[in-house]
Amino acid sequence: MTALGTRPERPRARVAPARVDTPRAGRPRRWAERRREHAGAWLSTLFVAAGIGAALFGVSPLLQGIGWWFATMAMVVLVLGVAALLRAVGASELAAVVASAVVWAVVVVALYAASTLWLVIPTFATLSELSADLAAARESIAVQAVPAVADEPITQLLVMSIGLIAIVTDALATGLRKPALSGVGLLAVLAIAPFIREPAPQVGIYVLVGLAYLGMIWSGSRIGGPSVRRHDPRAGRNRMLAVVIASATALATVVLPTVTPGLTEGSLDKDQAGNLFPSVYSAGIDPTIQLGRDLRRSTPVLSLSYSTTGDSAEYLRMVTLGDFTEGTWHPEEGDDLVPYAEQQIGTPVGLAADVPTQSERTEVSIEALRTDWLPMPFPATQVEGLADDQWQLSAGLSTLTTSELDTRGLSYAVSSVDVQPTPEQFAAAGSSVPTDLDRYLQLPDVLPAIIGDTARSVTASATSNYDRAVALQEYFRSSQFTYSLSAPVSGNYDGDSADQIAAFLEAKSGYCVHYASAMAVMARVLGIPARIAIGYAPSQTATGSQDGVTTYDVYTDQLHSWPELFFEGIGWVPFEPTPGLDFTPPDYSLPDYATSGTGDSAAVASDPAEVPQTTQSARPQDDVGGTSAAASSGAETARGWLVAGLIVLAVAVVVLMPFTVRTLIRRRRVRALSESPHPATLAWMELEDSLDDERFSRSPTETVQSLAGRVLAERRVPAEQLQRLAAAVEREQFAAPGQVDAQARSLIASDLDAVLGALAEDATTSERALARFVPLSLWRRARTSAATGTEVAERSRQ
Repeated sequence: MTALGTRPERPRARVAPARVDTPRAGRPRRWAERRREHAGAWLSTLFVAAGIGAALFGVSPLLQGIGWWFATMAMVVLVLGVAALLRAVGASELAAVVASAVVWAVVVVALYAASTLWLVIPTFATLSELSADLAAARESIAVQAVPAVADEPITQLLVMSIGLIAIVTDALATGLRKPALSGVGLLAVLAIAPFIREPAPQVGIYVLVGLAYLGMIWSGSRIGGPSVRRHDPRAGRNRMLAVVIASATALATVVLPTVTPGLTEGSLDKDQAGNLFPSVYSAGIDPTIQLGRDLRRSTPVLSLSYSTTGDSAEYLRMVTLGDFTEGTWHPEEGDDLVPYAEQQIGTPVGLAADVPTQSERTEVSIEALRTDWLPMPFPATQVEGLADDQWQLSAGLSTLTTSELDTRGLSYAVSSVDVQPTPEQFAAAGSSVPTDLDRYLQLPDVLPAIIGDTARSVTASATSNYDRAVALQEYFRSSQFTYSLSAPVSGNYDGDSADQIAAFLEAKSGYCVHYASAMAVMARVLGIPARIAIGYAPSQTATGSQDGVTTYDVYTDQLHSWPELFFEGIGWVPFEPTPGLDFTPPDYSLPDYATSGTGDSAAVASDPAEVPQTTQSARPQDDVGGTSAAASSGAETARGWLVAGLIVLAVAVVVLMPFTVRTLIRRRRVRALSESPHPATLAWMELEDSLDDERFSRSPTETVQSLAGRVLAERRVPAEQLQRLAAAVEREQFAAPGQVDAQARSLIASDLDAVLGALAEDATTSERALARFVPLSLWRRARTSAATGTEVAERSRQ
């Protein structure tokens, strides 16, 4: 025998010699062995499915209905069922995971991209179709209010993502016997709701997920039956420790979300920067006026387009907030709702016949916006193109609402009037308030003094309600105030309550929510009926113009709120107190209008150069008008490259992760050779794992010497070093721990290095690559040991 074994002249394209197990008998025997190793694995998989199902219920506050849950769980049950079935018949863990992933891919393509297949083969169009579907899901999420309709794109996103999470979680809990690590999958599903909408802690769901997690750990310790676990020191050796850890983890899932900042209700949007957790889900109109999360979104989405015969872009009004009796603004629902069938809406409340008006027609095409309120100019007189009996009209509020329709793709035409009162009519407007409008003067019993004091102070020289309204607007648009999306968050006054308004008046920094709510409350203090409108601000630039009709695009970052004040004989009039916007406030709300005395609003200077600039130089980028189609396209292109880069990075991480983990395990073992009480056994374990990586078949009935003999017969390795290593392992079976001196340890390390190096050299390039990047030893981490050396390691722990 030479130094390189018994067959040094064996050609590279070798034919395997006789093995301990013949090909016919070996494969069934290995499948039978794996069936024993996987005994009881179905229970762990069942707990994984139960945990994901329970965690998925945590998403229910974000979505309407329950169909999305059943669709998602159908995918979870399918992929986990395939894995459980393959384990039951004795397939390898790698085969179970790969088969689950293949089934996931086949189902996804069949359900969502079947039309792109060439015969049954996916094409580049398949990837494009799925990518477009995910983009549609993102857009649907971006434009809906919570709870959103779980439309097909959103359901598809859940089915695809949760299905993958289920595969990974089951591979960790059942395949690799790492149930503690598999809890990351359950946590990922649980984290969806808190990171999107900050719901109240759902203790019941946390309890169910915690119990499922406890079941995963318990069942993981029982996989393989007593005979397997007795010989596997890595499978449930310390059950009491496992139970303690699992119980503590389950308790933490219940207690921590109720007390930890970042997991409690409303805490995610209170970061110091004001935009760490921006709302990505509630970009549809939120009637509770929490528009800050919507304005802090990073990428605007096209909500709608409209064309108008009017002279300029318009406010598109959707809903009003008029109830402030409890110190917080609440939406008006209207007490005069009737089904709408294109009838005339009627004369606007309070508008006298002698007030000049100009008729306008606006044609609206909704793109991505899904909402219960119809965007339209105010005041509207008629709407055409809506389905009969699907919309409810409140003539008093001039609003149309629905709860039945998906507004995306809806097109309609609105007839409205542009009210153009003269300065004299504003000056003549009295201070009397119709009885049915008294509710627009109501205030809470206790109001912070700064609100009333400031209102009276800034309007001390005004002689009419109109002058007071103009003075209030000019006060907010003066250089004393700045526009900021983050200041209210860091200052803890991001809202519309009386106390938050008071804090805003002291800080003098905020966005449209704060300016609109403060001016409306201060107007009520002064006896002027006031409410808040929510909708879209006028667009900055037109996208086209033809035959006197101008077209505008409206994006999600043009969501806006503004106050509406009532004047006798004129009706409800919008004002614009928010500074730094990309458009000039209405002419009638500027001081020069009242002093012009012309009675002709067209004669008032509307050139921005002639309008006093009283705002700060830095204009807001997220409130209104700052988005053009080109800018959005550029942002989407940049986002596309970023996503592509992240996908490439993620693929690289996935590909390199097994190699990295396996390399770290080998280095840790080699370092431990100098300290372990059983260095030869540790070295032999590394050799076993390396043989597994090389796809070398081993039998659990083999002794150390038997395995060494087969390795020498089938691989070109140094015989002296391998036999010396095997002999050292056998000596450790009978020697007391700690009897190995430093010289012997060094020799063991040297022998291991020589044998492993020879194994690598003996393999072909493809075999080495497969062993490095798909190391089977990681998937066989919980197997029954195939050699006596591992039994020595177990004995040493007893």
